[in-house]
Amino acid sequence: MTWIKVFSPATIGNIGPGFDVLGLAVKHLGDVVEARKIDKPEVVITDIQSPMTLSKNAAENTAGIAAAEVLRILKIKTGVELKIKKGMPSGSGLGSSAASACAAAYATNYVYGNQLSQEELILPATKAEEFVSGDFFADNTAPCILGGATLTRSSLPLDVTKIGSIANLCIVLVTPEIVVLTKEARDILPKQVNMRDFVFNMANSCLITAAFAKNDYSLFARSLNDKIVEPARANLIKGFYEVKQNALLAGADGMTISGSGPTVFAITDQPQKARFIEDAMLRTFQRHDIKAFSLITEVDNEGTRLVEF
Repeated sequence: MTWIKVFSPATIGNIGPGFDVLGLAVKHLGDVVEARKIDKPEVVITDIQSPMTLSKNAAENTAGIAAAEVLRILKIKTGVELKIKKGMPSGSGLGSSAASACAAAYATNYVYGNQLSQEELILPATKAEEFVSGDFFADNTAPCILGGATLTRSSLPLDVTKIGSIANLCIVLVTPEIVVLTKEARDILPKQVNMRDFVFNMANSCLITAAFAKNDYSLFARSLNDKIVEPARANLIKGFYEVKQNALLAGADGMTISGSGPTVFAITDQPQKARFIEDAMLRTFQRHDIKAFSLITEVDNEGTRLVEF
């Protein structure tokens, strides 16, 4: 049967203070899943191209889990074969496992008649993401499917809204060669928070929502501040505060952790500054004997989509 090919973009979870609530899709990084119908009632993963070892057991792979969930929802009695090409490492803080899940959910739905809407695909993808993260949250899967920035009001029942984009937002992503697993990064979070810090984070999260809804970079630049999650997770990223300081000195209007880390991202609305910011961040990690790769990117407004071979 005919193969189709689907791309899902990388994502920035949390967007600073918006823990488990805000998420953002970004260009030039992501996963590709090829899919086709098969007669057997199962999900089969026949090939994985990845820099790390990943299981081809569909019950242990987010792509396989998401595909199986879509088949269950559609009450399909046959199955699907998947081939996965990873465009980013797992544990990077860029929604790697979410991208595979979203691409597989979209592809499975497409080969069986595109019966589910994009919004309806968020749930099976998020259930798959839960397998590796240990918790149910859609701040990666929602923007990965829908594109742009999204807000998750509720996980159960799932209530997601696409809030928009910022046209002149330039994002500098830097990923140090440190593994930070989502579960580990969640386990170190404080069980109680100071009320003032809570209000501070809530206010900044609300302003970020307004910034993307209004396509207003200046609002976003004022609101990329986090007094709760960033301080807890910064200790997992060697040199974090020095990297942040130097990014700001180089002209960034803000810098924080992408998702659970270790990727960090800085923002500017002036593309000519981006290279200076990128260089400052990379050099700082190097001074801490940490290799890193970087990417200057922008908002991906399309989300998961069908692509040509």
